[in-house]
Amino acid sequence: MKLEDIPLVLPLAEWVWGADPTDSVSPTVCLDLVPYGLGTFFSGGCFSVLFAKALGVSIILGACLNKAPVMVNMWNSQSGAGFSRLSMYMETVVYANGAAYGMLELHPFTAYGENMALWLQNLILIGMIWKFTDNPLVPLQEKIMAAAGCFVYYGFVISIPVDLRYLLQASNGVILMVSRGAQVFETYKAQHTGAQSIVTNSLNLAGGLARIFTTMKETGDMAVLFGFAVSVALNSAMFVQYFLYQANTEKFLADLQAQKKAKTE
Repeated sequence: MKLEDIPLVLPLAEWVWGADPTDSVSPTVCLDLVPYGLGTFFSGGCFSVLFAKALGVSIILGACLNKAPVMVNMWNSQSGAGFSRLSMYMETVVYANGAAYGMLELHPFTAYGENMALWLQNLILIGMIWKFTDNPLVPLQEKIMAAAGCFVYYGFVISIPVDLRYLLQASNGVILMVSRGAQVFETYKAQHTGAQSIVTNSLNLAGGLARIFTTMKETGDMAVLFGFAVSVALNSAMFVQYFLYQANTEKFLADLQAQKKAKTE
């Protein structure tokens, strides 16, 4: 029995593989090479493609828990301090752009799937920031404008002409410059990182570097590559800031917990 004859093996391989431009490294061809030994499998183009696909799947799985450390930190501190809301809103647009562009261009799911996971997590984080920001409270007008922006964005995406789809991804580099730049500036101004997580930042940095490789291998899309290059540069700055302001952050969080404890007594 061939591997592709086993139930679900071929459909799963085709789903992960996506649309591949060459017949020589299709799921069926690569599955047929496996019984002939690893040497035959590694000598062809299958291994490099499979490695990129596996890395893409790993990035998606990692992305599903990417924001969890931040959520835990924010929940424990009961504070949205240290976060730029502008950065969060614009970062959410970046993830939405990445997911929408990948789907519209029929890219393999392994090339954009993490954007969907990160988009959903960012929506949850924004809700938590709204809840835990109390000095001052987040204005109602801001919440209404953010919700309205979601509907406007959806209408834009479903109506964008085919020849202008590239703008979704091409704009991400600029949006990232503003969004992550706003977060870098917010951290510099506060001189601490608040409830931000070094785990999440490290995952973002590693994921961006890995995505540069998988994008070159799977799509070669220069608009996508530019966005990831910008992301890596700014995530590197945020990574450095975490250690630069680590002592200040520890003092800030300790003082915050003491203030909240004093209020409950």
